Formats: sequence, C-alpha cells, structure tokens
Amino acid sequence: MRNIRNCKRGLLNTGKSQCPLDLSHIVAAIVVEVGMNWPTDATASSIREACHADRPNRLMPIMTFVEYAKEGGEAQASGQGWGGVQVNSISARTDTFTLDKYYPDLAASLSKAMNLPFEVFYVDENDVVYGRRVGDNLRGFPITTLYGNATPHPTSSNPATLTVSFAFKNARDAVEEFDFVELDFNVNDALMSLTEVELVNTGTNKYKIVEKVGGLDLTSKYAAVITTNATSVLSGISAATYDDATETMTLTVSNGATPALKAPSALYDAGIEGITP
Repeated sequence: MRNIRNCKRGLLNTGKSQCPLDLSHIVAAIVVEVGMNWPTDATASSIREACHADRPNRLMPIMTFVEYAKEGGEAQASGQGWGGVQVNSISARTDTFTLDKYYPDLAASLSKAMNLPFEVFYVDENDVVYGRRVGDNLRGFPITTLYGNATPHPTSSNPATLTVSFAFKNARDAVEEFDFVELDFNVNDALMSLTEVELVNTGTNKYKIVEKVGGLDLTSKYAAVITTNATSVLSGISAATYDDATETMTLTVSNGATPALKAPSALYDAGIEGITP
C-alpha cells in the first residue's frame, strides 16, 4: 500500500473560544529546568513549596515586572522571481521585561546563568499561567538564553533599572502551541524567589547569616528557627544557640566539619523561606 501523508499545516480554523481569554499584564516569569511540566493540581502551598524544591524540580520566579517589550517573532516575506510574495521564515523572538527596580543580586545571578537552556512560564496579574501545550501538559516556552541588562545607577532623568530578556528557541512553536491555565488562587502571592546567603564565621564557633551580595545581616530573622531545628537545617554541627544581644549564633561544630546551611527544601520544612546557600 502506498504511504499516505497529511498536510497538517494546510488546515485553517478561524473559530474563537466562547469565553475569550482576558489578556492582562505579565507581572512575573517562572524559570524552570527543561522538561518540567506545570503541576496539574497546583495550590498556593504547593507552589510556595516548589519554589524551595531541590533541583531540577524548583520553580524560579522573577518578579515584579512593570513593562513588556517584544522583539522579533515576525514573519519574513519576499517575492520569488515573477511569483508573488511568500513567507520564507519567522524571525527570532526575544521578550524583554522591565522590573520595578534595580536588584544587584538578581542582576548578578542572571549574568551567571546566561546561555544556559531553560524553559519559562509567564504569569499575569489575573493569576493566569502561560506556556505551551505538549500532549496533555503545560510546559514552559523553551529559551536559548536569558540575560539581564542593567542601568545600575540613576541618571539625570531615569532611575536605576534592570531588564530581563528571554530568547525563544522557536518563535513559531510559541504561537502555534500557546496555551494557558487559569488558577483559582493568587499565584503571585504564592511565588517566592530565593536570595543567596552565606554562613559567615565571625569568631570561635560564632556565626552569622548574611546576604551574599551586600552582606545584609539576616541572623536575627532566622536564628530562632535555626537554633530550634539546628541539626535539621545545618550540616556539620550538633547544636546551636543564639545570643540576642550580639545577634550571633554559637555552633557546636562536629570534628573536622565545616558548618553549612542545608538545601532550601530542608530549610522550608523547618519553616525558613526565601533563602538558599
């Protein structure tokens, strides 16, 4: 029997949903490792937990956006000899978002991660998550790179600014496979970005928790929970106490060990949110 083919792209359907999507401003992007599906049973608590999950299952939100600009993704057309104009390609597409202010720690992290493959979901102010339909799953848009562009200091007419750009792997797929899920909870409140911190030795068995960029002292914020759950959230120690007067932790260090904070998933289980070693 002869092989039979179908012209899949030869079908044109011009109908519209009976309840059209009310497109709204994108306020956040959620970066994920390649191949991660949006959870079908998502809740506010499960999304918050996923923001602290071990890789490669972590949601990595970037927020809050105040402006969107698209570059490229348009059809390229030209005439062929004496024939009519035809589309010959689709230009590459890059989406650029302006954040509400300049964040030096985020700018540093974006610089480190550029040219790594990721996928990205968009979230709007109506709690709609956008991506692409792959089988029965919602997946993020594949990107070849993400990068930040910063104006780290104010000028005479503008404040310091930071933009983040997502370069799409395939602009055509992003249109043809575009899909979304509308959530029944405030996903933007559930999202949490992780700030990188360090456990700093300030003396004999004396330690503080500080932000890696800028050195902001976070010890007083987290010490009570850490000392209550010392061995669950710290490796290389057997006990911990906290001196409120000096805002310093004293750690009983195991022989030959170097104390360290455990993964964000372990910190989250103990009630510590928003930081990562």
